[in-house]
Amino acid sequence: MNKISKIIKGGAIAAFLAVVVTGSVFAASINDCVGANKKYSNLTFTTAGTAPNGYPVKCTRYKDGNNWGTIYGKSSADCAQAGTIASDPDSCQSSDLNNVVNTIINTVIFIIGMVAVVMIILGGISYATSQGDPGKVKKGKDTILYGIIGLVIAILAFAIVNFVLGALAK
Repeated sequence: MNKISKIIKGGAIAAFLAVVVTGSVFAASINDCVGANKKYSNLTFTTAGTAPNGYPVKCTRYKDGNNWGTIYGKSSADCAQAGTIASDPDSCQSSDLNNVVNTIINTVIFIIGMVAVVMIILGGISYATSQGDPGKVKKGKDTILYGIIGLVIAILAFAIVNFVLGALAK
């Protein structure tokens, strides 16, 4: 039971770190949904005072975080979308739920993989410094084995999650 409780504690710590690291995903800006290959590809946002190339129509002023800027469109019809963004800034985030989930899961798996690599290194150090003591040799070998198993699980989890999320996105 001692090893299982250590694994659970390690997983809880890794999950907490993943939430902290990916917290910035939820603090998305307008640049995450306007521009080429984004939800509103006919719009762009700039804090510069001039219209960017290809976006001649000035739609509306917008405050993104602490920065005021202007949303520009390719045509006057695109300004209706700019009004939607200005009135409901979270409107472009709702369709990106798959991306948010994918980022969180991949970050968690990355952290678990890094922990596994660190465990392999620590196991190698423990094994190398055991000086022939059977207890320390066994502990070092076990740490390396569990680290390798964790790394294989993290790689398989990454592959499975990306396959499933890719299939759901189609």
